[in-house]
Amino acid sequence: MKIERIKTFITLVDLESYSLTAEKFEISQPAVSMQIKSLEKYFDTELFYKEKGQIILSPAGKIVYQEGKKIVKRWGYLKQKVESKKNMQTKQLKIASSTIPSAYLLPEILSILNKNIDDLKTEVSVGDSRSMINLLENNEVDLIIVGYKPKNNKFKSIELCSDNLSLIVPLNHPLAGKEKVFLAELQNHSILMREEGSGTRKATISAFKEAAFKLEDFNIISELGSTEAVISAVESGLGISFISKIAAKKAAACRRIVEIKVADAEYERNFYLAYNKNRHDDYLINTFIEAAKNIL
Repeated sequence: MKIERIKTFITLVDLESYSLTAEKFEISQPAVSMQIKSLEKYFDTELFYKEKGQIILSPAGKIVYQEGKKIVKRWGYLKQKVESKKNMQTKQLKIASSTIPSAYLLPEILSILNKNIDDLKTEVSVGDSRSMINLLENNEVDLIIVGYKPKNNKFKSIELCSDNLSLIVPLNHPLAGKEKVFLAELQNHSILMREEGSGTRKATISAFKEAAFKLEDFNIISELGSTEAVISAVESGLGISFISKIAAKKAAACRRIVEIKVADAEYERNFYLAYNKNRHDDYLINTFIEAAKNIL
């Protein structure tokens, strides 16, 4: 008996719809019906009755539904355990990360990891936090680093570090000699922003709002598609900008820009590492976590 038939049966009971079940598994409605009939043939009994368009479980159907959910859960756990051992043998780790951690945290973590594990192969996917969480939910990656704590109680989440907004200006800018400024002082300066949908842009607008300012109160001359593009533009003298403090710290250390504190633009967010709780004893994941702790 194929596990897919049990999954289809459970989903049909949960959704109470052949069409929605077919859509979820990307199969036809007749295919759903065939799988259910095949399951009933295997057990030699009806699993549910239809009354006024509703699906009502038979006594046998209730047992198959309850015990089937346990089987599916155990099957998923078994697959994860096998995958964990395969990864340890092949030394392969799949990571998904939101933009800032992928550019400014992961390279150093992976450098430490590769020094501790010979022949390690890593694969990194980069995108917004929601997309990266979806990859973990679908067991497409081993761990994720994202900008907010996943709500899925199947995950173990660890707070890696906090991040703030920093104002960055060119080395020769009139503000470069100041340790601290206020937002009102920036209204006559050319400001660069991240693009629509960016987490940094949202953080900047939230910080403005907290200080009773709007985006329209500032001279926004350009919107750019990445943090590195913003840093390069500021470095060239195009304008000033707000970026992640993690990114600003590294750029300032390389003397590409000057980092300045803005007294009335406080905004903090955390980055989280998450993985499936069933893999709490996974060697590669635990080694990754230790490497991350060493740099943060």
